[in-house]
Amino acid sequence: MAPDSVAAVDPLRSLALAARDGEGVAFTQLYERTRELAFRVLYRVVGNSPDLEDLVQESYLQLMRALKGYRGDSKVTTFLHRVCVNVGLMHLRTKRRKPEQPTDADDMPEQHAPDTSDPERAAQVKQAAALVQRALSTISEEKASVFVYHDLLGMKPEEIAELVDCPVNTVRSRLNRARVDFTEAVKHLKREAP
Repeated sequence: MAPDSVAAVDPLRSLALAARDGEGVAFTQLYERTRELAFRVLYRVVGNSPDLEDLVQESYLQLMRALKGYRGDSKVTTFLHRVCVNVGLMHLRTKRRKPEQPTDADDMPEQHAPDTSDPERAAQVKQAAALVQRALSTISEEKASVFVYHDLLGMKPEEIAELVDCPVNTVRSRLNRARVDFTEAVKHLKREAP
């Protein structure tokens, strides 16, 4: 997509380009306009982690560095999705090497917390989310990112192809392999569970 056509459909482009060129105010505005999106993406990847706010901040630090290579030919939200998913997956891999830390739904802002009116259902949701995160941390990053984009964030293969810079058929192939690996990881983790 040509930069001019991106500008027509992406109102954040001018902010990103200004931030890339060192304008701090532009980066602050970009942060304010996209923070909720970053939070949602990271929540889908890492779940109810006590580190969620830190991961949002880390994503924006990574975004600031990544903007140096931003040419304006892709949507800023596409760029941000990529950064957030990478930060989230790296966190899951690091967490896998460290002992488990408990998470608490009370720490989660209300609009993102699971429904806790039924304590049994809330516990099931929390266990399922933890299982998904552990399984994601065991599959390769290229497969995990495609899986997250498609199955957790609901993106189309064409959008994912733009994000990961590969053909749509490669995305579909990675997604199929990711689902197989993810299913195997879940089975393995369930067998290991006490």
